[in-house]
Amino acid sequence: MSDIVAMAARWEGILRGDRAAARAHRVGRRAFALLPSPWRCKFCNAPFHGPGAGVVRWFGYAPSRKNPSICARCIERAPEGGAVVPLTVLFADVRGYTALSEQLPAGDVPTVVMRFYREASRSLLAHDGLLGQIAGDEVMALFVPGLAGADYPARAVAAARTLLWSLGYGSRDGSWLAVGVGIASGEEYVGNVGGGGFKDFTAVGDVTNTAARLTASAAAGEILVDAATYEAYAPLGGGSQRRELSLKGKNAPVVSYLVDVGAP
Repeated sequence: MSDIVAMAARWEGILRGDRAAARAHRVGRRAFALLPSPWRCKFCNAPFHGPGAGVVRWFGYAPSRKNPSICARCIERAPEGGAVVPLTVLFADVRGYTALSEQLPAGDVPTVVMRFYREASRSLLAHDGLLGQIAGDEVMALFVPGLAGADYPARAVAAARTLLWSLGYGSRDGSWLAVGVGIASGEEYVGNVGGGGFKDFTAVGDVTNTAARLTASAAAGEILVDAATYEAYAPLGGGSQRRELSLKGKNAPVVSYLVDVGAP
């Protein structure tokens, strides 16, 4: 039981950016600090470049595929477990993917999908998102205070705008791919979830479900956010339209806001 509690505290420290949890690993952080590097894991201080970086990589202290600002040992290579923390969840989904797959030659479909993945990864990582999953016609990202800072909901909105701009929305030529985005904020369980030898870093709970439902309701080129995200984002400026949506699985209409994509 003590190991489970310790692991939950570790996850909470990483995701919330809890300095007290970071101090619990101060011996390791101080040791890594002795190795000069311009680029380090934001949590454990492991060096990614310079003398010694090659050695620590053998032990898993390489940039995470979820976000290169954190090492794999602190995220996907950490043991199973997690913690309930504040976060913002973003989904971006290709509209009409089935029809698109039918219209394009079979060899062109992977090219379009991979381009979408590249643009999505760049946009989300540029705003300190953690890639939750990339599958089929959809990408998911988590924004937590431990990485994106206290304004993590606004960072998620900024990432969504950057993504749509990269797809051509807001430009004179128009978009080259139909994509809608949904964003929700709150508290839920985040960590390495799995069983039977399989685990994946993700978020599980109502916030994720709400973000997924909002994404399904967003038309191509739209960003739909829930009220919690809007309250954090609105003071920073930007146009929006209030909507009440009947989302699948929700007993009552959900207040949401259509965020202005703006111009790149």
